[in-house]
Amino acid sequence: MSARTSMCDSDVLVIGAGPTGLAAAADCVRAGLGVTIVERGATVGGLARSAEIAGFEIDPGGHRLLATTARQRRAWSELADDLGRLPLHTVGRRSGILRRGRVLSYPVDWPQFAQVTPWGTRLRAAASMAHRRVRPLPDEDSLSAWVRNRYGDYLTNALMDPHARKVFGVEPTDIPAAWAAQRIAVPPLRGVLKAALPRLPYCHHAPTEADHFLYPDGGLGRLWSRFAESLAGSNLLFGSHPVAIGRADSGELSVAVSGPGGSSTITARRIISTAPAEDLASCIGLTSLSARLAHHAIRRDLIVALVRLSSLPRMWANYQWLYTHDLGVRANRFQNYSAWRGLACPPGLIGLEYTVPSGHTPDYTDQVHRDLSIIYGGEYELLGFDTLSNAYANFEATRGLLDELDAELSGFGPGLLSTGRPGAGVYINLDQALRLGRRAASVPAGYSGVLGGGEYSSYQERQ
Repeated sequence: MSARTSMCDSDVLVIGAGPTGLAAAADCVRAGLGVTIVERGATVGGLARSAEIAGFEIDPGGHRLLATTARQRRAWSELADDLGRLPLHTVGRRSGILRRGRVLSYPVDWPQFAQVTPWGTRLRAAASMAHRRVRPLPDEDSLSAWVRNRYGDYLTNALMDPHARKVFGVEPTDIPAAWAAQRIAVPPLRGVLKAALPRLPYCHHAPTEADHFLYPDGGLGRLWSRFAESLAGSNLLFGSHPVAIGRADSGELSVAVSGPGGSSTITARRIISTAPAEDLASCIGLTSLSARLAHHAIRRDLIVALVRLSSLPRMWANYQWLYTHDLGVRANRFQNYSAWRGLACPPGLIGLEYTVPSGHTPDYTDQVHRDLSIIYGGEYELLGFDTLSNAYANFEATRGLLDELDAELSGFGPGLLSTGRPGAGVYINLDQALRLGRRAASVPAGYSGVLGGGEYSSYQERQ
């Protein structure tokens, strides 16, 4: 069967139907512009999409609607109202670190740490932290050094560094300190030293919630689906991606798109690309720059294995996330979906997360069984897998190349905009993603370049 070729015109072509792309498309539609959205996947939401496995609706990326500030709460409330008063649940965020059968709350709750950790471990942690507070590493330019100067060598070696290696596939000495400073809490030395004291008998401490977030009824998939349905008059093409971008005789941008029905050509006055920067560089013929971006980004995919346990261990209850650091466990964390209000998942439904080099699709069935034999030991059923492509990347390593792409786009001529940066993925807050999309839509039509290529954004806003 030969490929079909068709033509269509649009005022604005948006590449990618994640939160940033949807927000850009919505503002363009409100401005009265004709919009076409091309999405490589089969659904909207990007890395914040939902997935259905064995009849269960889950959110493999574990995104939530941060609600620490009044601005964040107002933004999500207004969006939910605009989308038909979609109910939002308030959920207390609780994360933990699973190590040798014990769960440590994270960010570390030091009174809880004192209750669940042996005295020798607490003493080593406190001594190591005190040592680094007195004699810090002079060159604090990496994640590992930043953490060592605040948590000490003992906890860094036992918890922080192994997690970074699992998730990012690189040494923590190659991850910039700026990343850590935006996302890791600084522990109080007084609290750590107090936690090292012998436990009092019959002393019980209930770990506190780190903060609260909002979560849509039915999961994030329902939020983004309603968002897409609200874009009246726009054209949404699933399973499609651009392969080349040039100029038509009229001066408009001409985009060759590969889709399920064959090839098509879309002409548009503006293009807003939320795709990876190397993909856009390739589309305009910058093959060398594209290859360098891809090489330095070190992109990684996220594989999620959905498992139903016969019974959920009591210590795991009420935690949305548990990071795993037991020796021999390949999963970097798992999600306890029953603790996500709005998903209506039964107790014992968990998602083990693995990161692999982008484009690799190994069968992780045997690894899931090995991991569960270490961290669980009971009966369970493996229900299936889902993969989020390009979930992680090294943003800092590509910043100079993004500046180079910005200059190339400026020279390409008006109307070609990129918001896709390596390292955005699951580490950009959803409210920030919406603001980035709206910013892209408001940029003058004659502008070409890269947005969102500056410093790391704050992981959590504060009042």
